[in-house]
Amino acid sequence: MVRALGVDHVRVINPMIQKEVKDAFDWALALNEPSVIITRWPCVLKRLSDADKIEFGDYKGLCQVAEEICIGCKMCIKTGCPALQFNKETKKVKIDKVQCVGCKLCLQVCPVK
Repeated sequence: MVRALGVDHVRVINPMIQKEVKDAFDWALALNEPSVIITRWPCVLKRLSDADKIEFGDYKGLCQVAEEICIGCKMCIKTGCPALQFNKETKKVKIDKVQCVGCKLCLQVCPVK
């Protein structure tokens, strides 16, 4: 549709891969023409259909924090994920299993993985 409107610069990305998002923004901002970034990923509230599982994989799983490795830097907290909680006493992050959708954005920003 955007090509029909005359936009020549179109990129489709997976919004769950932080590097892909950053590269797409860098690409679009470097252009001196209109550009469109299309993100392809199902809503986390949507129940995955068989077609979704074929296209995106069965990504819904629970992430966990290895407390012995967590350095308490809060980089994952800065993603805005509602499943992440910082414990002030232990100075470690924990993940609320009820809210985690397994997107792994926290893993992508964690300096100790």
